[in-house]
Amino acid sequence: MTKVSFHGYTPVASGNQIYLERPRIHRLLEQAAQKPVVSVVAGAGFGKSCAVYTYAKSINVSTAWIQISERDNLGERFWENFISAISIINGNTADKLRNIDFPSTDQQFERHLEIARQDVIPNEAYLFVYDDIHLLSDPAGIRFLELFINSRAFPNITSVLISRTEPALNMEKLVSKNLLARITENELRFNQEEMLCYFRLQNLAPAPQMTSAIYNDTEGWAFAIHLAGLSIKNSPNAAYIPRALRSNSFKLIESEIMDKLSAQLQSFLIKLSLIENYNPELVREIAAASSPDSSSTDAGMLIKEMESISSFIRFDSYLNSYHVHQLFMDYLRQRQNELSCEEKKEVWTKTALWCEANNHKMDAIICHEKTGDYNAIVKIFNTLPLILPPGMASFVLDILENAPKTIHEDCPGLFIIRSRTLASLGRFEQSRTETLEILPRFKLLPESREKHNILMGCYMNLGFTGLILSIYTRRYDFIDFFKKAACEAEKSGYVLKPPINSVILGSYMCRVSAPASKEDIERYIEMIGEIVPYSARAMGGYRFGQYELARGEFAFFSTELEEAEKLLLEGLAKAREKQQYEIENRCLFYLLRIYLSRGEADRIEQIFKQLEAELEESLFPNRQFYYDIVCAWYHIQTEQKDRIAQWIKKDYEKSALNYGAQGLERLIKAKYYLCEKRYPAALAVMESRGNVDPYLMADIEMKVLDAVCRYRQLDKRGACTALQQAYSLAAPAGLFMPFVELGKDMRALTETALKDPLVTDKAAGLPPSWLEETRRKASVYAKKLYSLKKQAATTAGQRRVHLSRRETDVLIGLSQGLTRQEIAGAASISPNTVKSAARSIYSKLGALNQADAVRIATEKGIL
Repeated sequence: MTKVSFHGYTPVASGNQIYLERPRIHRLLEQAAQKPVVSVVAGAGFGKSCAVYTYAKSINVSTAWIQISERDNLGERFWENFISAISIINGNTADKLRNIDFPSTDQQFERHLEIARQDVIPNEAYLFVYDDIHLLSDPAGIRFLELFINSRAFPNITSVLISRTEPALNMEKLVSKNLLARITENELRFNQEEMLCYFRLQNLAPAPQMTSAIYNDTEGWAFAIHLAGLSIKNSPNAAYIPRALRSNSFKLIESEIMDKLSAQLQSFLIKLSLIENYNPELVREIAAASSPDSSSTDAGMLIKEMESISSFIRFDSYLNSYHVHQLFMDYLRQRQNELSCEEKKEVWTKTALWCEANNHKMDAIICHEKTGDYNAIVKIFNTLPLILPPGMASFVLDILENAPKTIHEDCPGLFIIRSRTLASLGRFEQSRTETLEILPRFKLLPESREKHNILMGCYMNLGFTGLILSIYTRRYDFIDFFKKAACEAEKSGYVLKPPINSVILGSYMCRVSAPASKEDIERYIEMIGEIVPYSARAMGGYRFGQYELARGEFAFFSTELEEAEKLLLEGLAKAREKQQYEIENRCLFYLLRIYLSRGEADRIEQIFKQLEAELEESLFPNRQFYYDIVCAWYHIQTEQKDRIAQWIKKDYEKSALNYGAQGLERLIKAKYYLCEKRYPAALAVMESRGNVDPYLMADIEMKVLDAVCRYRQLDKRGACTALQQAYSLAAPAGLFMPFVELGKDMRALTETALKDPLVTDKAAGLPPSWLEETRRKASVYAKKLYSLKKQAATTAGQRRVHLSRRETDVLIGLSQGLTRQEIAGAASISPNTVKSAARSIYSKLGALNQADAVRIATEKGIL
């Protein structure tokens, strides 16, 4: 960075870009940055971004610059933008964040913090800049920033909020604790001396009288001062005539800037105003298309000419993107009507393809929608999970609602996306009705592979909605739809792969609502057995292993543990064969519970290794949350509360899991509160279930937990009543494992119940023989659990250290004494990636240095 001093002021040069670095503003920012949060609020053209940018460059810290646009009011798009900014600092961290959904819930936010804790270097300063934050109005995006800024989890991160108006964030906590610094329009105004220094930088020397007139007219507004300087430079012999610069800025841009540019550059700049991502690679592609010969040489010359307007367009190394001044961009957008429809379409198409290739899927969808290329949109959707997050689903539905009325004739595949979207939003009946209405039209399509693929999607949708609704109706007249789907899939020849073929499960496999008998559950399981072969043929293994999982679950709850183990191992093998990750995870969960009931520590260790291996499966949605839930269940049972994921410990809010899986999350939270002796909180979670997981097994587990919770509160009558209710639900189906798993609590409760004649009376419905049997089994469980707790205390540290495959490779290299460059060469990764992985290893192992990491890893059996 070359700097030349002008009476205490410094022009900052980066390539051919020149700015006036103002020491006064630099000192102001330096002082403000002593606080964890700095707000820089001023209207357009006051040099907010430039001031922060030059300050950040001068202090040379790791900086994430998040440029906010109106598109960021969709959570998933905001997340793509945030990750893109993080990737400039640490590509490895960005990859980890890309594997989780936008943190709209406590669970996702805590997972985001866990990743950050691993990669943020404690003694290194970071700057997070949120530019144009006034454009953010989405409550989810605002909540994320509030949580991140207010959490103070990272005291070495300074957050800078650049905005035209006061940010819509709740920062009262920061204000009350004097943790917020404010810089306003008044501080950012140029004083007269600074204005003179800027003119000297531009080789201008206006007369004193003219200088006073300019300053009085501009009132220190940076943008107006710059335009006045351009006017003087272009008419050096003319007298300065005061103008209403604020109101005439567009006219000044026209006369002082655009008129001096070639027609080719003007057209190119107007094209850039159609998009919001100004990555150099994308800009060069659009420049090449705007050049007469579409050559790289012509494109380079055009970009060089563009960069000459350095006060309005600068390259931002933090964003790896060009930054266009907002007022200049507003002017360019007013001229978009000068472009032909073909020119606009070409720009949007190139942008969409670039966004697809660079993980900006939301922007790609938006650009394809503008060109009307709905087939391209279908291809993007086929790379997304079968069930979309609610925000993404709402976004997709809006696009489909705005599509032409004839869209399903022009692009039939889009209807399948609509069906998925409606299902993701829980609108099953609407999805079913619309599918039945349009199906006859699709049957009349000309013979093609695409026709059969669309018909397969329709039949799978009808089968899926029938399966969901059967929970309430117990009607299984939809099995034929799965058969037809398999037939159409074979005719189409398409083979679906993850994530589109991955089943999204609920909390329980035996999805029968209460009350239900053993026969009701067996009938449901047989129905699953009938549809799985067809669904697997239709969608590349969809639901493969679910029949064995459902039977294994039923056997487990019936305390037939040997049979359950056999079935679950069969289901596990089938699920792995077809990459049905959630089925695999659920099989492991029940196997863990079986081995825990037997006190088999070695097998439990094997289960944890398999669970940790699932964390490497990038196509497994929500894998981290399911891992946290399974681990939490085990740690609650073995009283290792410190090992439970932080988001589970927090008070319940909106769930990150799909609707059907939230019952399992509530069960874990209720068990945690019981473990913490927060009985009112536990009861509140149980009562908040509403219609989530209205299944027999869910009702039994919650009601048994309710009984124990009341017993601990010394409400023996309430506890016995809840126990009677749980028994009345469980007895017809023979489901008694939830009673046994409560160990010593159930032993104490059943002993109390046996002594109460009101409970053991025949009319009360709690047979003494059952109470005695339950007490005995719960006692045996408690004894084995006590023995296992001692072993768990000594092995937990080793089990909880999970290294990714890349981290393991780097650790092996470090143990062999290789340099980072040698490790990078051997693993075909960059030295920076090796450095990032090493930091993560040190954090996970609690190591101080390389030698310490190798020693700890050896002691834990990792090496």
